[in-house]
Amino acid sequence: MSEQGARGAGPRPVATQTRRDAVVDELRRAIMAGELKAGQPLREVHIAQQLGVSRPTLREAIYQLIHEGLLEQQPYRGVVVTTIDEKFITDTAAVRVALETLAARALVDAPDGSGKALLRTAWEEYRAAHRAQDTTRLHQAHIALHRTIWDASDNAMLRRIWPTVEAQINLAITFDESTRSDPDRALHVHERLIDAILGGDPVVIEAEVERHTRSSADELIEIIADRQRAGEDAEG
Repeated sequence: MSEQGARGAGPRPVATQTRRDAVVDELRRAIMAGELKAGQPLREVHIAQQLGVSRPTLREAIYQLIHEGLLEQQPYRGVVVTTIDEKFITDTAAVRVALETLAARALVDAPDGSGKALLRTAWEEYRAAHRAQDTTRLHQAHIALHRTIWDASDNAMLRRIWPTVEAQINLAITFDESTRSDPDRALHVHERLIDAILGGDPVVIEAEVERHTRSSADELIEIIADRQRAGEDAEG
């Protein structure tokens, strides 16, 4: 058996010189791939050895992923992989629909067109990341695209709120990406969203933000339920 096979599934070694950012990327990848399971505690010594990095470097990466919402600190258990349930998905979608609709409508009202220009730039980066087939870059562009809608609204309150909700939105998006694993679908649904916003019709914007966020959340919940039923049938 190879050394990698002996280690089994999980985080893969990274070169020591890549340090914190590479560790963040590798842990994020392992979470998205399901190699680190929801609710699973992180054994710091073991993971540092797997990655080939020092424990201080690993801790810096863990703090970053706690900020992103992928990990959480629990009393008596330490750091664990965050668990996503139906309530989290629906609650996050409800908040996003309300605030992102407000942001999108404010963005198109900017008289100088600066909001639309910022959105087009973010959308081009998303499309470039999709063409490159770079999962990490595409995830970052995905988050940046939605952040741009909030920032480009020029609404001071929305800008203040974003850092508070970013971790939850990032977690919801990460979970959606890893569950579906369909970047072409994601490109298509985002194209519809961006076209609606740039079109400027408030009724169309409201309907498309609702479809993009809440309907996608409902679909995601159904996918999870189907997989759970399939798993129970297989066990039965």
